[in-house]
Amino acid sequence: MKRLLTFIPVALLLILSGCSEGPSYLAGGVMFPDYTDITIPFNIAPLNFRIGEAQQVCLTASGRGTYNFKSKGELLSFPMKTWKAMLQAEKGSQLDIQVTYLDAEGHTVSMQPFSWKISSEPIDRYMSYRLIEPAYEVWNTMQIEERDIETFSSRFLGDNGNAGNSCMNCHTSNRSGTSFMHLRGRNGGTLLNRNGHLLKLDTKTDSTMGGAVYGDISRDGRYGVFAAANITFAIHTHSSMRMEVFDTASDLLVIDFDNLTVTDSKAVKGKEFQETFPCFSADGKIIFFCRAPFCEQPGNTMRMHYDIAAVSFNPETGRVGDTIRTVISGASHNVSFSHPKCSPDGRFLLVTAAAYGTFPVWHQEAELWMIDLRNGHVNIMTGTNAWRADTYHSWSSNSRWITFASKRDDNVYGRPYMAFVNEDGKTGKAFLLPQKDPYVYYTTLKSFNLPELYTAKEEYNARTVARIYNSTQSVKVAYKSRD
Repeated sequence: MKRLLTFIPVALLLILSGCSEGPSYLAGGVMFPDYTDITIPFNIAPLNFRIGEAQQVCLTASGRGTYNFKSKGELLSFPMKTWKAMLQAEKGSQLDIQVTYLDAEGHTVSMQPFSWKISSEPIDRYMSYRLIEPAYEVWNTMQIEERDIETFSSRFLGDNGNAGNSCMNCHTSNRSGTSFMHLRGRNGGTLLNRNGHLLKLDTKTDSTMGGAVYGDISRDGRYGVFAAANITFAIHTHSSMRMEVFDTASDLLVIDFDNLTVTDSKAVKGKEFQETFPCFSADGKIIFFCRAPFCEQPGNTMRMHYDIAAVSFNPETGRVGDTIRTVISGASHNVSFSHPKCSPDGRFLLVTAAAYGTFPVWHQEAELWMIDLRNGHVNIMTGTNAWRADTYHSWSSNSRWITFASKRDDNVYGRPYMAFVNEDGKTGKAFLLPQKDPYVYYTTLKSFNLPELYTAKEEYNARTVARIYNSTQSVKVAYKSRD
């Protein structure tokens, strides 16, 4: 039977909130996070873990050397200095791990042995993500946090409690000193950071559909490519589905950050098609994006199957091409694609595949697919995806690591997972971003959305963003006709 979409008054949303089962790790003898049989970078913070109801946990790691660790309770916390020395000594090798623990009754239990492969390929040191309530009832308390992956230190890049409780989202970096985030609300704009110089942009013009939303930055930092979209939502009447977010119309636009001009092309605007989630190729000469024929919404949302498309781009002139080509068809695979992200080495395109539509974080079936741009081969990444939504992915600058938000733990909260990618685009088992105490994932009560990897920490913080939001005028970009 076809599932219907129905608009529900906001006042009723709290009543419709769903419940979920408690965290499975609370059961005795369960290891959380699951750090068994994974490949990890040599520069990762300690993989501290808990074993539910254990009185003591012991771990022996055997590789080029032998390393022993012991806890006084269910949390095994590795000393930072010892951990870093171990990974440096074992870089490029494998550690065979044996874990034993005393259970609640005092019995000694041995876990099945497993391994850690210590990759000599580093992961980018910093990750940002948006902390936001996982339900649609509460959206006005959120932060954008920056985490040092090599340690457990973190700080807020933005806190909307100091910015009119307005939405802030889409912190995106080109990994070379240029980044942006969108600030919404009365004093909103797109906050552009270029090597520590901050500018608040008004990206709306009379010649484009609206301001910038989802976007990407060219490697040299000169250009940003964005969707301009009319975005709305509906509530499902089907009990197993919560919410649908969709575009009623959408186009693409390019902003020249050097000249503060915006341009577009007839090929990527107009009512016949809807375009969204653009990104640049590694060399900046192609714009990849999602594209579907226009359908009236919300009644036709489940008929929307977005393709991955491409159009040429000239970095010297800022000109968008006239010819669209389809990279991979959504309808032919019976899926809808979103969030294309090109690997920095130019070899692969990582995308999200869902049953339909363009906002997969609400889709339980959403998963990551890897497309080889040299031959079109598609890797469905069965060893990396899990039973619930895997979305919002990002590449490390060396193309050897990805991060993404996954709801695999409880089907409610998105949490930042990472996985190794080899030179052929094959990915391994994903693992959760380590914390000083992983129990924080069950006390934070917020999703870690849109994880983004980059090499150098941002040169601003939440206080800077609040000052700019409240006290700085936006600089308006000017429309520049492509012709």
